[in-house]
Amino acid sequence: MENKIQTVQQIYGEFGKGNVEGVLNLLHDDVSWSDSGYPEIPYAAQRNGKKEVMNFFIELNNTVSFTQFEPRQFLNDGNFVVVKGFFAGKGNETEKTFESEWVNIWEVIDGKVKNFQAFIDTHKLVSVLK
Repeated sequence: MENKIQTVQQIYGEFGKGNVEGVLNLLHDDVSWSDSGYPEIPYAAQRNGKKEVMNFFIELNNTVSFTQFEPRQFLNDGNFVVVKGFFAGKGNETEKTFESEWVNIWEVIDGKVKNFQAFIDTHKLVSVLK
């Protein structure tokens, strides 16, 4: 049986190294990727497929810079991995800082992510982008 938590931890590791290709390699071709806060948060949207997810990372990088990104707790139930974490950073245009706890829900099938959902304090993030 595959270790779904290890797959998700590997994704966070690749993200931490700035290796978007490494993240994309761990996704199904038809992945569904959802990040809350659209339209006030430029990178937040519903994305489908690896190409759209790659655009998510480009837009994320253009919008914010992280000073901390910490996945702290991993819970596994069937195909789902729920991760509770914390991040801090700044809006690239405003230089205003933010911090928020977050929750990510990953659906891992055959060692690759099929679905992803992110939940953050969108109010805090939007306030540093204006």
